[in-house]
Amino acid sequence: MNPAQIDPESGCRIPLPRREDLGPEGQKAFDFYTSGTLRGLHGPAGIWLHSPKLAELYQPLGTYLRSGAGLDERVREVCVMATAREFNNAFEWAAHEREANHVGVPQEVIQSIKFREPSAGIAQPFGTVVELIREAFTAGSVSAATYDAAVSLLGVPLLIDLMSLAGMYASTAALLTVFDMQLDAGETHLLPPLD
Repeated sequence: MNPAQIDPESGCRIPLPRREDLGPEGQKAFDFYTSGTLRGLHGPAGIWLHSPKLAELYQPLGTYLRSGAGLDERVREVCVMATAREFNNAFEWAAHEREANHVGVPQEVIQSIKFREPSAGIAQPFGTVVELIREAFTAGSVSAATYDAAVSLLGVPLLIDLMSLAGMYASTAALLTVFDMQLDAGETHLLPPLD
């Protein structure tokens, strides 16, 4: 990517939306995303707001999946990091590696995801979540053993919520890739290349 094509304020291919250019619902979404979300407008929210209705709809879904579904916050962050890793999205990884540290995901689990170590060696319940994400997104099918382990860990309703969270972050990773979202100043590419 030619650096001249990256907007210096947004850090991606499109400029940040301006609150005054949005309608009332878009302004409510703008206010939500600028009032304490993980990255504010630098990241997916700054892109979503170019489609104000989408930004409005993402807000309650994202809030539910991240904090209302009943997922343990460490399991939630392992799910998001494993998804970011499968899509090799450095921006998503950088935001959620910090969050994983904050909520107490063991450092060895973070490193195992980063370096795509075998999931069998990752402490439970995290190894099951990592394997589920890898099989769903990279292998393209989920084995009966992995499915059974995930159902045993979470139950069907929470497994649906976990995979919906993963799907939301998969679509976010694709969005960040299309619009070439750059890392924050001072961050370096935190992911080794995929094999």
